[in-house]
Amino acid sequence: MATRATESTSARRRYWRLLSRFAAASAVATGISQLVFLLSYSLGATPVPATVLAWLAGAIPNFVLNRRTWGGGGRAALRGEILRYGAISVGTALLAALATHNAEVLAHALFPEARAAQVAVVWGAFLGTYAVMFVVKFFLVDRLVFTARRSRHQVSSTTRAKR
Repeated sequence: MATRATESTSARRRYWRLLSRFAAASAVATGISQLVFLLSYSLGATPVPATVLAWLAGAIPNFVLNRRTWGGGGRAALRGEILRYGAISVGTALLAALATHNAEVLAHALFPEARAAQVAVVWGAFLGTYAVMFVVKFFLVDRLVFTARRSRHQVSSTTRAKR
């Protein structure tokens, strides 16, 4: 019984450590992508290209930092990790592109002559999409992207428990 309590406490500590590191990586990536989005959109890019540029600028450091956090599966697992992370990341970017496009339509209707207000509305949609997806992405990254390390850990825990 004490072993289960220890495993539960250990699992909880693991998730808090992962969540805090994921948040730090997300903060770095978000800062980069927000700056790129705000700069490109305010300089005249339409929402979808601005979103794609911002996504590219943030996705690469986010992957690298998260792979370091989860430990990755080594060289052999890298391709699968990139593909799974890419699918999640592209899905998030598509949601952000849709949100920013719709926000721009709304912003032009509400503030036809106020570019600063339009930028604020569209930027808010971009930021809001990534804020909502933060929680979803954490679980997807943990459960789907970096699975090799967890599998090794579970196998070694099971092996130790059987001894």
